[in-house]
Amino acid sequence: MEVSGVLAPMSEQGRPMQVGYAGQPLRRLALSAIALGIFAFWAFYYGYCLFPGLGGVMNSGDTAKFQTLAHTQILVHGPGYPLMLMLGALLRSLDLPVEPWRAMTFMMAAIPGSIANAMAFLIVQRVTRSILFGIAGSLLLGSAGLMAVQSTEAEVYPLALAFILLTTLLLVHFVETSQRRYFIAACAVYALSFGNHLMMIMMVPLFLILTLVHWRILLRPKVIASVLLVIAVGASQYLYLAYIAYHPATAFSEYMPLPPTPTELIQYISGSYFGGLYGAGLRSTYTSETLLVTLRSAHPWVSLPLIIAGLILFAAGWRRRDASWTGVALVFGVALSFLPFMIWYGAYDIQAFHLPVLGPLLVGAVGACGWWLCRWKVAQTTTALVLIVLGGWRAFIMAEGLTAREPVFTGLPHTVASLVAQAPTENPLVSMTYNLRMATLYHELQGELPSARYRVPWRVETALADGEPVAGIVVPTDGEQLLRWIEHHHPDLKCQAWSLDQQDTTPWPAYGFECDRMPERDTKGGDGP
Repeated sequence: MEVSGVLAPMSEQGRPMQVGYAGQPLRRLALSAIALGIFAFWAFYYGYCLFPGLGGVMNSGDTAKFQTLAHTQILVHGPGYPLMLMLGALLRSLDLPVEPWRAMTFMMAAIPGSIANAMAFLIVQRVTRSILFGIAGSLLLGSAGLMAVQSTEAEVYPLALAFILLTTLLLVHFVETSQRRYFIAACAVYALSFGNHLMMIMMVPLFLILTLVHWRILLRPKVIASVLLVIAVGASQYLYLAYIAYHPATAFSEYMPLPPTPTELIQYISGSYFGGLYGAGLRSTYTSETLLVTLRSAHPWVSLPLIIAGLILFAAGWRRRDASWTGVALVFGVALSFLPFMIWYGAYDIQAFHLPVLGPLLVGAVGACGWWLCRWKVAQTTTALVLIVLGGWRAFIMAEGLTAREPVFTGLPHTVASLVAQAPTENPLVSMTYNLRMATLYHELQGELPSARYRVPWRVETALADGEPVAGIVVPTDGEQLLRWIEHHHPDLKCQAWSLDQQDTTPWPAYGFECDRMPERDTKGGDGP
């Protein structure tokens, strides 16, 4: 059998394999060069549109905490993100002449986002045999609302999507060629991805299905041994997390005491303190409605109809399915793998988790449209050009919005120092919201803040038990609530609060407070309670 004048190789199952650009060295080299150019374009784009400071618009507390890794060794929230800890260690060793927050944001968000967009190009080109459609897929993914925001803020999900799409690309190559090396490579990338986010476990059923379908070539000793080896290497990342947890130079841990017991470390990695959120998304339609908003707002008036059209064309192509159709099915299968997690997990910031569904859906939809039109080259080229124009225009609009963002925590060291100076005691307890606390952590560990016991509200109880005076500062407006909480848990304390002087430009009020111990009551005189 010949394909485009080239003798088609036979698979290990005796079937002729589809030959595309991957079997032609010059075209493969050209595709690699285009993919590299696409990566460079998005790296420049996201770098130019980077959020201008600590935090971000999605979750400023988490992003500020990850940015702290660029200058100080800390532990973030579970499951621990050992890959991010390694990235932080790399940046600290490089000692780059840029602000730590900027370096960390670019390395953990902009670079992975650019890699994901390059993988989108390669996947769509592979299933459509069209470079133009590949470029359209990259543009539509890279300029999607959620993708553009998260690739310019210090978030872990652009890296998760990069792992997902690279794994998908390798699996697409595997189902087309039946070459075991692609499956083993996909397993290796997949195993490494667990060092970034344990949400990746949702793809396990897909790997099991592929193994069952291709059991004749996969259930062999060498393949099994190779897969077990890469799994062991991926799991070893958590040994580095344990090393950091017991290292004396680790300066901060939010949810786990340092050094932890083995049980505490296991609970930290499993994220057990988030257990109340497990399954909470099923109690209402909020999570599914939010996911629909994400899909609709990725490209207003375009993304949701495009996804629906891609799914319809994919289903309609069942009868003339080929290797490319199977590749599209695989991409949609990846999106479907993560869908239950999006609906099941009940976090308040659930939209931040949506990239693993949004990304494959957009890539799969563009791929399905391009595959359906491959019989009509003029229509395929025209459609690709239209999608490129839409993606380019959306990138321009997003750039305007992204560069218009203002820093969230401007002048924070000076503002906090002026508050601590008004505290009623030395080493005061400073209770503040989570987002503000993570921003102060960044400056505190750089030695830019005065000495104080900075805490989030739910960590105040620990601070009250350390023997220090019960006095300090409450930021921003939960002063009365905090004082009533203290009095409720410590009936021997009576608290009072007063407003602190601040600049007019400070966006949140602050209160000083002091709690005095009440004299013990003499119950011998018959006084009532």
